Amino acid sequence: MLSSASPHVFVSHCVSVRSRAALWQVALVAGLIGVGGCGKAPDSKGTQRPAAAASSPAAAVFEDATQAAGIAFVHQLANGQLDNIMKSDGAGGTFLDYDGDGLMDVYLVNSGPVPGLSDAPPGTVRLSNRLYRNRGDGTFEDVTQRAGVEGRGFGTTAAAADYDNDGHTDLLVVNFGELILFHNRGDGTFEDVTARAGLVSRQAGISATFFDADNDGLLDLFVANYLVFDPAIKPPAGAGIPYPGPLSYEAQFNVLYHNRGDGTFEDVSEKAGIRIPNHRAMSVTPIDYDLDGDEDLYVSNDGTANLLLANDGRGHFTEVGLACGVALNQFGEAGGSMGAAVGDANGDGLPDLLVTRFGNASLYLNSPGGFFDDRVAAAGILAVSSRYTGWGGSFLDFDNDGDADVFIANGDPHYLKGSPSLLLENRGNATFADVSDRGGAFFQRALNLRGCGAFDYDNDGRMDLLVTSLGGPAILLHNRLAAGGHWLTLRLTGTRSNRDGFGARVKVVAGPLTQQSEARCPTSYVFQQDPRLHFGLGAQTKVDRIEIRWPSGRTQTLENPPIDRVLQIQEP
Repeated sequence: MLSSASPHVFVSHCVSVRSRAALWQVALVAGLIGVGGCGKAPDSKGTQRPAAAASSPAAAVFEDATQAAGIAFVHQLANGQLDNIMKSDGAGGTFLDYDGDGLMDVYLVNSGPVPGLSDAPPGTVRLSNRLYRNRGDGTFEDVTQRAGVEGRGFGTTAAAADYDNDGHTDLLVVNFGELILFHNRGDGTFEDVTARAGLVSRQAGISATFFDADNDGLLDLFVANYLVFDPAIKPPAGAGIPYPGPLSYEAQFNVLYHNRGDGTFEDVSEKAGIRIPNHRAMSVTPIDYDLDGDEDLYVSNDGTANLLLANDGRGHFTEVGLACGVALNQFGEAGGSMGAAVGDANGDGLPDLLVTRFGNASLYLNSPGGFFDDRVAAAGILAVSSRYTGWGGSFLDFDNDGDADVFIANGDPHYLKGSPSLLLENRGNATFADVSDRGGAFFQRALNLRGCGAFDYDNDGRMDLLVTSLGGPAILLHNRLAAGGHWLTLRLTGTRSNRDGFGARVKVVAGPLTQQSEARCPTSYVFQQDPRLHFGLGAQTKVDRIEIRWPSGRTQTLENPPIDRVLQIQEP
């Protein structure tokens, strides 16, 4: 049984809080959590981790809590074969608090049978997408049917945000050939408003993110599209692979939808400058790379250079990826990029990028001028990751020592065989030690993983993980590290800004430790992470102040807030 101080939500309405005696509005959001159990892994063959000394079970950071938590999702590979490039991409999902109880719920997307894309024997039933409601006791309840979010078609991912600022988190499902926008009614159910919202699409969507492109207080939507799939295209004879690579297919344009504020969206891709030809996107990630107060976008592409779309603050974008050093890896290659995770790897207050690839990964360290340097080899990541194909990747401070550690979900792109995942501990200077052997039994399994997301599902301040696999189960990894440091998690609520607070810049000062982060719709490869901001505090027993620059331009300072808590902060 785990124990911790009951996490509370503190809501401040003050522009500046100057003393401990300041008034706080308090609401209890969650109780104590107890999680145990062990999920059963499918048999698999694939790349094995090099032999190492076995870790003591007591020292393991993560335990498989899938079965005990009630997560019973299996990704559908309709005919049981990996026989085209679209099926190889797998599927993921998102974390969201759909019922507003302060607990992160889980939505997982499935890839059903579709003629010509995912053929299956006659009568094959599509396995549903799944919404799991967090009960707050370490378990989840499947509420998919009650909520009306079963989905349809060949799904890839989902994104969650309050696009209409009504106080309820809505849900977008991204399919190959279709978007589905579920509007949250606020009573535990959703309504499909896709057609009414103007989001009818026939493109091969693979990623999407909500962000306020023009800073009008309304969340816009960027959809990353992949390629025009043609089942008649086959690999050359003797190629030794079951399907052709991405450059064998016609590319598709990405799309930017502007939020009109009346529940509808308008395609503004052309005038916004984001219609850039000949790229096949795998994911899109918001990042204010130059700290100018507006959200830019990083697009990871398959087989071509990646894009960094710089926002002028009014919703018009310029491609600066090559000029800023994030288009190619450190070897000058445009490998098959999967996704990008944003975090401050070296603690200098600037957002860095971790890019997972079919090929050499990248760790792009930012500089004050907005130029990035790929330091993946110097960081020690290349040496341990290059033998695998990385799909999902996350920055997470798993031990709450105040720096950004790394998790990478690996898998095989062409065959149904697995690879072990990687847990890399930050030494505090953007160099990393492979501590996968301390991660737990999960890290000894060879699994064919795709998406991954870091979140704190039991609000105990220790970051947990959820991973999805190709044709296999989702796995919930509970962080049970007992020796971690103090922590603080912030959940922002905008008033004049968008209600999710996406685009807000946050600084946390705790004695000698200063950390900065940006609230965003945290999308990476086929997964959206926990949208709350998590700060490990290490040995620091108090936070001196929290400074917030909201997208509206307002600033807010909170002094001497409590720690080891989830704090909800409302924009003045």
